[in-house]
Amino acid sequence: MTYSQVPKKWDGEADVIVVGGGNTGIPAAITAHDKGTKVIVLEASNGMASSLAMIAGGTPFTGTDLQKAEGIEDSPDKLYEEAVKVSGGDPELWRALADRQEEVYEWLKSLGAKPEKVLLAPGHKVRRSIKFEGHGPALCNILRNALKKSGIDVRYKHRARKLIVDNGRVIGITAESGDKTNSFKARKAVILATGGFCQNLDIVKEFGPQYADLVPTAPKTHQGDGLKMAMAIGAGTDGLGLAVCPSMPVGAETLQFVNAGIQGGITVDRYGKRFGNEATEELGTYTEKHKICLDHDPTGLHITVSDQAIKDLNEPPSTTTREPIYRVDTIEELEKQLGIPAGNLKATVDEYNSDIKKYGYDRKFGRRLQGMYWPDLPVMKLDHPPFYAVKNKICLTSMKGGLKINAKCQIIDQFGDVIPGLYAAGEIAGGLERIPHHYYTGRMTMQAFTQGRIAGDVAADEPGS
Repeated sequence: MTYSQVPKKWDGEADVIVVGGGNTGIPAAITAHDKGTKVIVLEASNGMASSLAMIAGGTPFTGTDLQKAEGIEDSPDKLYEEAVKVSGGDPELWRALADRQEEVYEWLKSLGAKPEKVLLAPGHKVRRSIKFEGHGPALCNILRNALKKSGIDVRYKHRARKLIVDNGRVIGITAESGDKTNSFKARKAVILATGGFCQNLDIVKEFGPQYADLVPTAPKTHQGDGLKMAMAIGAGTDGLGLAVCPSMPVGAETLQFVNAGIQGGITVDRYGKRFGNEATEELGTYTEKHKICLDHDPTGLHITVSDQAIKDLNEPPSTTTREPIYRVDTIEELEKQLGIPAGNLKATVDEYNSDIKKYGYDRKFGRRLQGMYWPDLPVMKLDHPPFYAVKNKICLTSMKGGLKINAKCQIIDQFGDVIPGLYAAGEIAGGLERIPHHYYTGRMTMQAFTQGRIAGDVAADEPGS
């Protein structure tokens, strides 16, 4: 085991040390602080480096005001049952999330988050995925402002390195700042909220070698630091072999996130052929779709194609995309611009449109609906020029497995016992997914917020030293 010895002098002391100042660490820190405990946050970057800024869809919550306004019946029990069925994850962990997420929704609203619409996400039977105004970047600002307002002691540019253990209990942690290593004492607990290891190619190759060439899009600080620190003192893992999982696309020509405002069209390969249902109604997840894409083309390249009618359904992008958007008056011209063999995309679109016109749905892959942003809208033909296209590649945004924890977010060692004084929450924590590519859509952000609140609550109640 590798850990630091108890120092003769501490460079800082608090009841709770939170490692990571992102969308898990901030809820954990504020929650513990609001219960009257002294908190120090250690953040490796010079600001809030959070995967939350990359959120693509919504965050699932039940019993929300938006659901009630639209007459949608939902409950924590329904979310729990669906999540366990889709993901195969630990029922105890899912029960804890389901029971706490409604309170978390209200807490986010109290900080200034503004729910905008409720979506139907893959793997969910009812519309419960909440899109907030301003999406991920706005939520980041809200959490950042709440942390600043709280007055919590935040140490930026402090990269945590090793846990400090005394008589089997975690009592502190070391952190590098510049050329100095500081030691921080945690009188009650250390909460690891360091995110995943998307940016550590060595770990990615170990647990997902087939995806090592995908584009990593998580913050640069997602190096697996918390994972390595905890495993060094004997922490167990849960789902780590499933952690490296293909995720949302980036633009193939810039490797930037695509925000082109043309969702809802068809997806084709480099030869102009469709290879799956773009808007499945079955219990499935978007990671399954990305796996299908990678099985079809290991490079992850795919092209989204829409027409003006579909583009008009979309809201204007909140930011200007850097990705080239191909815009032409005919499908034949689109083939030329995209480098697709002549006639292939035209044949695909003609077959697709013919099925929808004759049968009301796409017979090839069974598509009947327009997509998650339009859960009740029947699938539309692509026959209103001009036509639009964007080239995309599958990337890595977050890890889907990690440290073994219990429902209180306490870390469990390799023998099944709680490691006293040590917690993990958010992306670093495993157990919520045990079936390959069966990610329950939106759970990463729900997990981050909710487990942050749980860990902060429980850690604040530790008896301490």
